[in-house]
Amino acid sequence: MTATTEGTLHEGFLACAAKDPDAPAILHDAGVVTYGELDERSRRLAERLAARGAGPGVPVGICAERTPDLLAGILGILRSGACYLPLDPKYPAERLSFMVEDSGTRLLLTTRASRDRCPPGPAVLAVDDETATASGAPSSATSATVTVPADAAYVIYTSGSTGRPKGVVIRHGNCAAMLSEMDRVFAGCDLSGVAAVTSVCFDLSVMEIFSALARGGAVVLVESTVHLPESPHAHRVTHLNTVPSAMTGLLDAGGLPAGLRTVVLGGEAVRRRLVDRVYRETNADRVFNGYGPTEATVFATFKLVARDETGEPTIGTPSSTARAYVLDHRLRPVPAGRAGELYLGGAGLAWGYLNRPATTAERFVPDPRVPGERMYRTGDLVRYTPDGELAFVGRADHQVKARGYRIELEEVEAWLAKCPEVRAAAATVRRYGGPQDAGRLVAYVEPHDEAYDGAYGEPHGATSAAADAGPWLDAGLQARITRQLAESLPDHLVPETVVFLAALPLSPNGKLDRAALPEPPAPGAAPPAEPATTPTETALTEIWGALLDREPETIGVHDAFYDLGGNSLLLVRLAKRMSQRFDRKVGVSDLFRFRDIASIGRWLDDGQGSTPEAVDQARRRAAARRSALRGRGGPTGA
Repeated sequence: MTATTEGTLHEGFLACAAKDPDAPAILHDAGVVTYGELDERSRRLAERLAARGAGPGVPVGICAERTPDLLAGILGILRSGACYLPLDPKYPAERLSFMVEDSGTRLLLTTRASRDRCPPGPAVLAVDDETATASGAPSSATSATVTVPADAAYVIYTSGSTGRPKGVVIRHGNCAAMLSEMDRVFAGCDLSGVAAVTSVCFDLSVMEIFSALARGGAVVLVESTVHLPESPHAHRVTHLNTVPSAMTGLLDAGGLPAGLRTVVLGGEAVRRRLVDRVYRETNADRVFNGYGPTEATVFATFKLVARDETGEPTIGTPSSTARAYVLDHRLRPVPAGRAGELYLGGAGLAWGYLNRPATTAERFVPDPRVPGERMYRTGDLVRYTPDGELAFVGRADHQVKARGYRIELEEVEAWLAKCPEVRAAAATVRRYGGPQDAGRLVAYVEPHDEAYDGAYGEPHGATSAAADAGPWLDAGLQARITRQLAESLPDHLVPETVVFLAALPLSPNGKLDRAALPEPPAPGAAPPAEPATTPTETALTEIWGALLDREPETIGVHDAFYDLGGNSLLLVRLAKRMSQRFDRKVGVSDLFRFRDIASIGRWLDDGQGSTPEAVDQARRRAAARRSALRGRGGPTGA
């Protein structure tokens, strides 16, 4: 099949809804939504939006939790002719406000549950307000809305090197080409149940949702990858897109559904041993490695990694909609086998960055081989293999990936520099668990002397002179810094570890020497403020310690798993180990409800876990006690 750019992102859904309205469109925790129901709900929403001024070229925000209302809202926006701007209600208020103001959004869809998380400014409509009408608009209001391939379909904000995220504008024609290419790549694959596990603030969600809805399949809507094993519809999942680190966690926990047939890995380097595990431990008969930045509409290259292949997987060859060039700094092709920067062109190429003409011109440059066309400078270094495939080598700039998230280190560093405790800062990603490690975002901070105001004692419980000898940790000061960052940045941009240095390493020309940034010191052996006292709590500290590479004795009962360096991927393994140790079912959702050892222990012992409010109060008390110990000169790290 030849890929086409003639079409819209949502037209396939409309055709499927007309053909079989009783087919399941969304499978979620509370039940099933049919194509007919989703069609009717999104149509009514489109009428309400059109009556409020939505139309081609108009961005409409969608800020809602992961329920069918979210998908109905996205479809309603698209059917009104407008483009949707995804806003995660879990994002900090400052981040949401910036995205709304930067995009010029004046209209926003939400739900009654998420209304309080909406940024101020835009007019707000509730998706789940069934009593609302289109304010007199006729039922055919949306029939006059003509969406063409050149119209914007969505705007997704990505990390920005200036400290400000930038909105990537993707057009309907880009999406039509992507969906057409999916038909070719996944020909013969079962798309009857596609897991939707990715936040709609990331472009992989577009493929998850519309590769199913455009072809009559069902979207299995799940809160996140780690919640997949607990979904009541997990057995219906036949197709899963995820990052390698998340796949590793699911395999470790035995959490992949028996009906899984197709796996698409992307966002991180894919290793042969992971592919072998997928084939060996699941019923999947096809594993793909996909590569593509947001600016190229989800995926630009694909590689079907066969079961009997050997060697590390490449990122494959360009899709039928893409052009790929490996060029040097003068835009000259490099010979096969030598590394060069990857440039992408073709039908998937984004319009550019919203309200960023200079940045658009810098990253989207004229294609010298196709007059009148552009190509996107990815910043990724690749090389051609003897077989004509593209092998990923690394980055040409300071963009990194951690747990599948795209991160501009300069953005993290810009926000660190705004903290009053920070004189200078750098950020990087460290990996400790081998090539398939998800990566940990680490900040290196040169603190102001005034940062130690007596409340936190001397750095590392020592003198400043002693600190000059090397890096040190300070839990209290880290908490102050990360708390400030969390007020402005989404979780994946907040460093998991903050290392303090007397001075950042510099190269002979006075620039930051990232290669000289030292390994973070190991967490110390200081006794926790409140140690384990029951057999259950003691067992939990042992399990946590093994997963977090810490001595159990250093873990307090009011320490939260995330605060100690845990992440959502480790939660899957934690749930499995706890289930085995205590011979009872422990789910990831349980660990989100009870986040510290004290509350988990009470829940395991008598079913009475602490409320989130009680947990927060206990953690604050524990942090205050630790600060008091540090103020008396107690050690804070090794």
